[in-house]
Amino acid sequence: MSTGYLAAFATLFCWTISTFVLARLSRLENSHILNKAVLFFSIILLGFLVCILDNLTPIELFTLPTGSNWIWLSVSGILGKSVGDFCGYKAIRILGPRRRSMITTLGPGFTWIFGLIILYEKMNWIGVGAMMLTIFSIVLLINNNAEKTEVKLEKYGLPLNGLLFGIAGALLTGVAFILAKMTIVETGENISAFHGTWMRIISAFLALMVFDLVRRENAGFVKQFITDKEKGLLVFLTILFGAILGLSFSLIA
Repeated sequence: MSTGYLAAFATLFCWTISTFVLARLSRLENSHILNKAVLFFSIILLGFLVCILDNLTPIELFTLPTGSNWIWLSVSGILGKSVGDFCGYKAIRILGPRRRSMITTLGPGFTWIFGLIILYEKMNWIGVGAMMLTIFSIVLLINNNAEKTEVKLEKYGLPLNGLLFGIAGALLTGVAFILAKMTIVETGENISAFHGTWMRIISAFLALMVFDLVRRENAGFVKQFITDKEKGLLVFLTILFGAILGLSFSLIA
């Protein structure tokens, strides 16, 4: 139990740092290109880390997981990383880190709802009360005219669009966590949390590449993060605290 709580606090810490880094990065680069770049570099860095920590060969990254692991983690990665992160990047671009962070607090609520439906998990009355307080706070944020005006003055998009992207990102993240838990926890933990995170990321990246292939779009997503030092540093910090540490701690939690 204590390990789970520590991992949850570590997740919150890592994602807080990642959110503020992304706030800057999302206003420097297109959300779709940013999403692909983060996933691409995460595959390389996290794959190297998994091979060291789990004492695996690169081939075993693909062969060690079972078919069930690949199915559930692929679906989880596509929903949570391909689509969910895209929505999150759009939301943080429009709303900024503070407002987007408030909306992401809906994530645990969505996780509980899907956990209740899929895994038959339960929550005590304190948890239910905390969820209601979170929803009430979000409603106050939505109806605050000063906040709406400030978002409009920043000229990155309409407040309603940012809100909808934020809610969609939180919802998809919630269901993605439950799908990941189905294979990481319920099937005997034959792979580590870091390995499971890598599987989610590579599945999400491949899904985006297929999506671009269908649309016949071939926009570059690597060069600009290598030649531009600021973008390169920001994307590295995003990967470290978001895709690697944040996601892995969340699976441990």
